[in-house]
Amino acid sequence: MTTLTLMNKKDIQTILSSQLFNAEFYLTSYPDVKNSGIDPIIHYVLFGCHENKNPNDTFNTQTYKNLFQSTFEKDENPFAHYLRHNENLYFFEKGLLQNNSHEVLLNCLNKIKKYPYFNPEYYQAANPNIKFEGISATRHALLYGIGEGRTVLSPRHIAQHLGWECKQQLTYTPAKPSGKAVLPESVGVFYHSEGNIFIQELAEILCNYIKRSKINAQLMTEKTPVSERPELCIFCAPHEFFFLRGSEHWKNEDILTSSIMFNTEQPHTLWFTRGLIYCLMSAGVIDICHQNMASFKNTGLNVFHFDPLPVVKKTTLTQTEKKHPFFRILSEETKSSSSPLCPLEERPLDISFFGNTSGNRERFFSHNTEFFTEYSCFLYYRKTDGPLTHSDKYSVPANFPRYIAERSKIALNIHRDDFGFFEWHRLVQQNMASGAVVVTEECFPHPLYKNGTHYLSESARHIPNLIEWLLNTDDGMAEAARIQKNCFRVFANKSLALSKLNDIRSYLASVWSTVQ
Repeated sequence: MTTLTLMNKKDIQTILSSQLFNAEFYLTSYPDVKNSGIDPIIHYVLFGCHENKNPNDTFNTQTYKNLFQSTFEKDENPFAHYLRHNENLYFFEKGLLQNNSHEVLLNCLNKIKKYPYFNPEYYQAANPNIKFEGISATRHALLYGIGEGRTVLSPRHIAQHLGWECKQQLTYTPAKPSGKAVLPESVGVFYHSEGNIFIQELAEILCNYIKRSKINAQLMTEKTPVSERPELCIFCAPHEFFFLRGSEHWKNEDILTSSIMFNTEQPHTLWFTRGLIYCLMSAGVIDICHQNMASFKNTGLNVFHFDPLPVVKKTTLTQTEKKHPFFRILSEETKSSSSPLCPLEERPLDISFFGNTSGNRERFFSHNTEFFTEYSCFLYYRKTDGPLTHSDKYSVPANFPRYIAERSKIALNIHRDDFGFFEWHRLVQQNMASGAVVVTEECFPHPLYKNGTHYLSESARHIPNLIEWLLNTDDGMAEAARIQKNCFRVFANKSLALSKLNDIRSYLASVWSTVQ
């Protein structure tokens, strides 16, 4: 029979009154307690604390005892002592995030609990080699799983959330005018100088977007000294920026928690997962995918959909780019002068494509090899194990996709996998703004650009039939010309352009109001 001392009873009453003892966590973490038949709180007070068991997933018994045991009364329980004397302090392990404060980690923990792509049961099932004793699956994922490159996010929950978002009626809604809102005096848009060349281009587009909204902004890299830190930082592709060498001085917690992260990755990739911790720490997230943006909004983060109107202008290759083998193999007709406004029938290339290898693309191109031999094509399709950088001799020059698109009737888009993300950079910036007609597999809905109006989508099986109709029939060419005209009508809409500038201005003001 268990006998309780006066101190035991006092401790139990203190713990009960706090409502901070998590019986479900305790029983799940320590199955032996359930088999003992003893009430979880009583077990913790009498036995669990001596075995360094934890009463919930935010208090570490051993850590607290190591720091304060000399101040305990005789038989006093460490958790009860904490509740009486130190409840304003945090006592849990930091895992791989030793440089971050308990306060920030607790904030991230609360966010990931609300994050629709994370499911603790899935995390446990996906990582059977982990013993979840004294630590919840959610806390382990945050403190260890992300950093260790584990499978953290649930594919089923990602698909469910994105599927639900894709069913929503989606139209562009302008932000309210920012008026006299206080704005940062300087904004730095960061990219990593050794990273993907397309991330650098996105950083340049974002920086120019902010400048056009009459906010002082400039491009910065990991090489920028912290002493030159702008008032507001925006880090492009955190999955890349903070993992390539030379960015350590920008991982300061004060910087991260007052900055914006610009996510460019798709959520089912490892790249996305490893950048997630920086998004959770941030003051706000800009996302290139509207449906993915909603997942961050669920956590309470201030979010913004990146969708500036592209600047329609002729693409000029540098002398260095003209020495690249890709340029040298072009016909003289293709090398001749062109512009985004060039009529489709005058363009020398029928079809162009830029992308890396994947199973989905491999199936498509291998099945349709004979079809493409009938047309004048430029197909850039290669295997890569890392980012496409300026130093990669096999990489495509930064301006080359738009240069080719200006000379193409059809810009083909085949998704990397079964997730049909609307890839703004590829579809809008590179192709629509170059006057090419985008033909793509089905995409996620977009607030501004609509299937059948600004691009044409079809199943992979029937894409060759659609292209054949567009290129070889009068009706098809008329339809292609209509699509091209509709895109340019959007890009030339001055009212819409001003509204888009107000959108980014209002968003930066809203973030700045919380961090200044």
